[in-house]
Amino acid sequence: MKLYLLFLFLFISINSFSYDFEIEIMSAGDGSETTIFKFSDNITYRHFYSYQNWKDNLGDWGTLECAGNHTIIENKGTILKNYCKGINKDGDLFWLMMDRNSTDFDAGLGKIQYKKGTGKFEKYFGTECIYAINFLKYGNGTFQKAKCNFKK
Repeated sequence: MKLYLLFLFLFISINSFSYDFEIEIMSAGDGSETTIFKFSDNITYRHFYSYQNWKDNLGDWGTLECAGNHTIIENKGTILKNYCKGINKDGDLFWLMMDRNSTDFDAGLGKIQYKKGTGKFEKYFGTECIYAINFLKYGNGTFQKAKCNFKK
């Protein structure tokens, strides 16, 4: 009986806590539309619309359609706000927001938050991820890697 209770306690404990997963997002420079507005000598505003591919370490993958903007302030950094709609290989949808406030345009850390989802992504609501981004040379794309804490 004690062994049964111990097994039941471990099973409940393991299934009631959070777990981590990782996402990789890749984009190609030729798949986006960017509008650049030079506000002053030291402030540049960019509005963009892009398509990206993603995969996670749980065996899922799909595409993202994103729109957003970032402001670059010379010698101070960049502020990014990005809104994305994703779909996985099974047709489940999710929506997320990406925020970044960093000292560098070409690389930095930010936060992703799942806002809504269908199918398997319904339970992702509120999940937060910390991501790092690097830009490829000559504007040929980006590579992002995010670590997420999913609460069941």
